[in-house]
Amino acid sequence: MSLQDVITKIRNREGNPDEDWLFINGDGSGLHLNTDCELAMVEVDESTDDFVEIVPAELLERGLHSTIDYETVKASIDWADRLTGRRDDEAAAEMIRYYIRFDSWPDRLGAPDPPPVDEIIAHLDREFFDSLGQEREGTTCRREDCSRGAVSFSAFCSRHHFESLKKKPCPF
Repeated sequence: MSLQDVITKIRNREGNPDEDWLFINGDGSGLHLNTDCELAMVEVDESTDDFVEIVPAELLERGLHSTIDYETVKASIDWADRLTGRRDDEAAAEMIRYYIRFDSWPDRLGAPDPPPVDEIIAHLDREFFDSLGQEREGTTCRREDCSRGAVSFSAFCSRHHFESLKKKPCPF
């Protein structure tokens, strides 16, 4: 079965929405309509406390592994159709590929990959630090050996306020 077949099957409301998962070969980055895929049930080994999937032998032989559940595949297809205004299997494949890789949907077709997590965190840290505002000259930071002024609504300067809330060294 190809991804094209899976999309057609889901559009036709075939399969088991409560139990089926999309199985693919690889990490999803090269997923296209001709990629070898399968919709199949994932069984769980209940004899252990850990979540252990029992993948059917035929899927293992084809090098397939589970990725996203039926309902998420369907939602990816629906999102692609909303973005294009029509049934578009290429767009559906793009949305499925994006979701498998990033656990989210883009706001448009052809969207770039999201930035790495470290980059996002650095950006948010910078925004937070900048939001602290000016340090007050008349109120000294409570931290020993710091002569900088405290920021508004804090007993600390911007650096030490950042460190006390973020629990990591201030990079700024």
